[in-house]
Amino acid sequence: MTALTVALLTAGDKVQKSNLEGLLQRHVDMAAEIKNLDTDLQMLVYENYNKFVSATDAIKRMKNNIVGMETNMEQLLEKIMSVQSRSDGVNTSLFEKREHIEKLHRTRNLLRKVQFIYDLPATLAKCTKSEAYADAVKYYIGAMPIFKIYGDSSFLDCKRASEEAIAIIIKALQGKVFSDSESIQARAEAVMLLKQLDFPVNNLKEQLFEKLEQFLVDLHLEYKEIRYASSGLGGIPVSASSSSHEASIREFAEAVRAYRVIFPDSEQQLFRLAKELATKHFEATKQHIKKQVSSTDLVAMLRPLSPFFRDSEP
Repeated sequence: MTALTVALLTAGDKVQKSNLEGLLQRHVDMAAEIKNLDTDLQMLVYENYNKFVSATDAIKRMKNNIVGMETNMEQLLEKIMSVQSRSDGVNTSLFEKREHIEKLHRTRNLLRKVQFIYDLPATLAKCTKSEAYADAVKYYIGAMPIFKIYGDSSFLDCKRASEEAIAIIIKALQGKVFSDSESIQARAEAVMLLKQLDFPVNNLKEQLFEKLEQFLVDLHLEYKEIRYASSGLGGIPVSASSSSHEASIREFAEAVRAYRVIFPDSEQQLFRLAKELATKHFEATKQHIKKQVSSTDLVAMLRPLSPFFRDSEP
């Protein structure tokens, strides 16, 4: 039994069971529904027709645009070919001049290098006079590749004069290393420059470490003097007395950091010196705390150690 048959049977049952008034009302309702359905159908047809018309117009516009685009692309291709042709012409006409300019540029750079080599002895002498040893070492190292290739022929005289000048600088740097008037940081910088010149700095290590240990002893004595001065009646405040001591510790830390680079096999010895400095300072501070110092003085007592630990980090 199909769905249509079932629907007809159901409708027949309703007709048999309904009275005349009910059937008339049902007729009116169905007529209204049919009218609404007709209206909806007309709207759907109208909307679909509008969409069809819009799609047709869009297709026409696309076709027209494509036709115009092909024309524009052809014109663009012609212009590109014209630009390329002119560019090739310019490159061809400037090729010889460009090669000549590049050749002149290379020649100019070569002449500058040659002039630098010829002026090197005088430059090193000026650096020696002004004690600009770092610049002198930089210039000499920069000229070494040329001296290795042409030092026995074209630049023989310049090489000899430069070696004589650098020998004077090496002696001056050695003097700075062992000069008691130089700061320990300046000595470390001098050793670094000597190492850049391939000077056997390991021969200086023992003497340098002796001076570093003596500097450590002087630091401890200086610290004791500051503590003694601050503990007397009407003594100088610790905050005012420790500034120079703090600078000395910073200098010691810079030297330790430099020596770690210069003498990588001496890290244990440097660590021992740093540990000794910290231990002595903490012990002296501990003894001073027992005398009931103020919090301000305690901070000033510990402050000198801060730059050492900060600057000595690996």
